[in-house]
Amino acid sequence: MRRLGLLITGVGVAVLGSATPALAEPSPAAAGPGSAETVCTLNDSQLTGLSGLTAKSDGGYVVVNTSPNQANPVRVYYLDSKCKVTRTVSYPASPRDPEDLAVASDGTVWVADTGDPSTNKADRRATIALWKVPAGGGTPIIHRLSYPDGAHDARALLFGPDDVPIIVTKEAGGTAQIYEPSAPLQPRTAQGVPLKNVGSWQPKRTGTANFLGAAGQILVTGAAQSPDRKRVVLRTYSDAYEWDVPDGDVVKAITTGKPRITPLTGEAQGEGIAYTADGKSFLTCASQNGPSKILRYQPVSAAAAQVPAAAGSTGNKADNRPWYQKLSLPQIINIVAGVGVLGLVLVVAGVIGIRRSRKARRNAVDEGPSSQPGKGAQASVSGTGGQAGVPGKGSGGQGPAPAGAPVPADPRSPGRATIAPHAEQQRQGRATAAPADGRRPGRATVAPHAEQQRQGRGAVPPASPQRGGPAQPGRGGGGGGGNVYGGGRPQSGYDQRGGRQEYAQPGYRPEYDGDGRYFSERI
Repeated sequence: MRRLGLLITGVGVAVLGSATPALAEPSPAAAGPGSAETVCTLNDSQLTGLSGLTAKSDGGYVVVNTSPNQANPVRVYYLDSKCKVTRTVSYPASPRDPEDLAVASDGTVWVADTGDPSTNKADRRATIALWKVPAGGGTPIIHRLSYPDGAHDARALLFGPDDVPIIVTKEAGGTAQIYEPSAPLQPRTAQGVPLKNVGSWQPKRTGTANFLGAAGQILVTGAAQSPDRKRVVLRTYSDAYEWDVPDGDVVKAITTGKPRITPLTGEAQGEGIAYTADGKSFLTCASQNGPSKILRYQPVSAAAAQVPAAAGSTGNKADNRPWYQKLSLPQIINIVAGVGVLGLVLVVAGVIGIRRSRKARRNAVDEGPSSQPGKGAQASVSGTGGQAGVPGKGSGGQGPAPAGAPVPADPRSPGRATIAPHAEQQRQGRATAAPADGRRPGRATVAPHAEQQRQGRGAVPPASPQRGGPAQPGRGGGGGGGNVYGGGRPQSGYDQRGGRQEYAQPGYRPEYDGDGRYFSERI
């Protein structure tokens, strides 16, 4: 059992551990696309669990966190270029799960309070919210929205033409859904404006290392727009996907265009993304405890993205990673669950086998060695199947059994058999074996010679060859012969008054007590 449990645990750890490669530290300066440069370190204890980021034109930043507790209140934080907190904005009511920031065309900051993990099965949200933070730093205003097809976990917010909000969901299956409001936003509504599904998009399994392995490569965690509104980017835990938006139609660009992919290496749990104020680089932040960093990445340019396609090599490069690093999180969970079910089946089968084995051993001990003494010895005084009281008459027509021949054992005294005397002994008046008394188990009667019965003489018992005196008669008829001696099955026994019993012929009926040790049968 313990070995099986260790095997299952080992398989799960090997799969999960191997599917999550070690993350490299970001380099101090950007060396090319996909290389991270540290912009600043967030040392303030409040700045943990960051999920949204945007850059300000004055060189500062705006960030939002998502993990409420006393030491880390959920607020909107304004930072300077050195990542020092300059001011905070509190919500008028507790938000559920802020996950992203976006800037409208008028410079207004919006907070996407749209997080709703599928693990919260008992507390899924009926509505999500967008909080509008006035440019001058006033109190945020809530605008509620509702999905047409049930709850979703969303981590990305963009703006389309006329500043229509675009929400992109985070789906475990990999296919992100895109939603827009079906009507203009309404502040402080209870029911929320209904959303409509306007498209979908699926990230690729790029092989870029991240803390979730293959699963992290297909989960959308953030979005941003360039200051000129000509480009948009969606990010996963591993990569950034950038599209050109020449006509301002963001949904069309995402659903029909071909993105440029920039690896985002070196992040523990990267979620937020933004463009720099000049629009030339990406900025990212991580949702983690303890000090984190704002990193800068150089995006893959359009020219660089076209070179691999023209060469026909990099774009279709074979994925040489081990199979376990290609697994998604649902696949890993299914593998571990399958191994667990197999182990449970083996354990149940083992328990059933052990119980059956123990039961078989107990039955063998209870039954003991099988023996039936006397089986097969069919000879008796009166012949096999003979008539009660008539010596030698039997269904087989055979005479008395020879002296010393074994006869069937008495079931009341296992292992003991009676001995039939020789026919000559019967003719000379010597005693033969008599059946046991049914009323007194284990005691036999003694019958006189058959000649005495024919002459009407008294039932004088023959002398006992072992004691030198008369044999001790029994006190009752056999079970098979009623009150007539000779019925039932012959058996020797021990008389408490007369000592060892002797043999008697079937049919003997004592009439008197004799010398006081005998008694007449009482019917």
